[in-house]
Amino acid sequence: MLRWSRNCLLFLSLLALLGACSSSVETAAKDDHGGGSRRSRDFEYRPALPDDISRGRRAVVTESYDYLGTPYRYAGNTKRGIDCSGLVHAVFKKFNLALPRRASDLFRKGRSVTRAQLRPADLVFFANTAGKGITHVGIYVGEDRFIHASTRAGVIVSSLDDSYYTRHYAGARMIIK
Repeated sequence: MLRWSRNCLLFLSLLALLGACSSSVETAAKDDHGGGSRRSRDFEYRPALPDDISRGRRAVVTESYDYLGTPYRYAGNTKRGIDCSGLVHAVFKKFNLALPRRASDLFRKGRSVTRAQLRPADLVFFANTAGKGITHVGIYVGEDRFIHASTRAGVIVSSLDDSYYTRHYAGARMIIK
């Protein structure tokens, strides 16, 4: 009888846990390299792309969305695991654009653009997130958001307005017109 009660209690506890995981309440999670708190539904938010962007820019952003949810893996560059520069490298490689593999090297490519000039498919860079210098990169997707490989949550969409990213923002580069 005691064994049946223990198993029943374990089963009920498991049901309660599963119910909590599937609730509609948004949960907070930490972004990237210790970044600010974001609501879980925002991790996959996809801003509408403007009609006036090039097909190439549209294709880059669309391709980057295919990586949403991919787990983080240092030096990874596949959908089995990827890091921030690996995401940029893999997405642009699909369109025969060979880019450097490191964020700091990517920061020297293309043309510098201000935050006000950002267009979908531009690269956004962050400094001093995991060491000194340019240490993180993402692909701008519009509406002050970018897609990137977060060390804690894998490939997600984050806001440039998040205090963490505002503090570490280092600039942006246009790679394609």
